[in-house]
Amino acid sequence: MENKQNIKEKEFSPSTNRIEAFSDGVFAIALTLLVLELRVPELVSSFTNSEALAALYNMLPKFTGFIVSFVVIAIYWVNHHQLFQSLEKADRPLLWFNNFLLFWMCFIPFPTAFIGEYPLKIIPVMLYGTVLTLAGISFNLMARHCIKAGLFKKTIPFSRILKGAKRGSIGPVIYFASIIAAPIYIYISLAIFILVPVLYFIPQKIVEENEE
Repeated sequence: MENKQNIKEKEFSPSTNRIEAFSDGVFAIALTLLVLELRVPELVSSFTNSEALAALYNMLPKFTGFIVSFVVIAIYWVNHHQLFQSLEKADRPLLWFNNFLLFWMCFIPFPTAFIGEYPLKIIPVMLYGTVLTLAGISFNLMARHCIKAGLFKKTIPFSRILKGAKRGSIGPVIYFASIIAAPIYIYISLAIFILVPVLYFIPQKIVEENEE
């Protein structure tokens, strides 16, 4: 009876490798959806060079939105990979915390297209800031669950784990500020969208105690 119970518990224990593989596919889809919003401008067949350049110039907000959102999703992927490489095991709640994060990753292309079309309008900017805020919150909820559930490798100092969690909480706070700033001075919000990816471009290294 005891052996059967152990087998049953192992059967329902999720694998970190399986979660990573699924997540990698979702991240790839999210990045693909971003580029699908970049459509060739409509020009007459006899367009001039100046007309082509003007059309590309008018697409500059869309290009900027694509670049910023691509970097944002790429940063989440890098930090997601590092987080799961630091875990010793996974549990069922982690599956749903991870799905919550992936939901927002998949949704990012929509506000990106919206703000690319109307970069100086309040509602598109607030929507973009809201989605990035919720994405940041979802990642932090997942990381904090890993801490609370004791899923990290025992060789990683707890102080380093807490330091990473505190650093991760800064992004959602700043993104939330972009929502508030949009009706006041929209350029503050746009600056925040560029600033936060710069802050998180290089992920914090998690050092194990047995490393030199």
